[in-house]
Amino acid sequence: MELKQKDIEEIFAYTQSQNNKKDIKGILLYEFGNFFQVLEGNKKVIEDLYHNKISTDTRHTDIQTLINYDIKEPIFKEYNSDFNIVKTRAQLDSIRTYLKLNHHHHFSENIQRLLNPFLL
Repeated sequence: MELKQKDIEEIFAYTQSQNNKKDIKGILLYEFGNFFQVLEGNKKVIEDLYHNKISTDTRHTDIQTLINYDIKEPIFKEYNSDFNIVKTRAQLDSIRTYLKLNHHHHFSENIQRLLNPFLL
């Protein structure tokens, strides 16, 4: 299913609103027909979101979970007080800089590598 810009903007707005209400941190990007999302928060909230919303949404195909791990300290905890939608190169560069500065977090490098296709 090909998404139009309006559809993408609606997904961004809804995702950001709902994730902020549930105290979920992370990022969401869309490029080349693919979404990339990092979700951090209460394990039960994240699992419910994934099993009852993300995986059942008919707009989603070929969902792949790349990292599913209990963490003591979320990597995006200090990035911003809200769940972030990444729409511009400047926003993406800001996240890359943040991840480099937080290289001590064991997932920082993994997320940086996963972001590389979005940096063309």
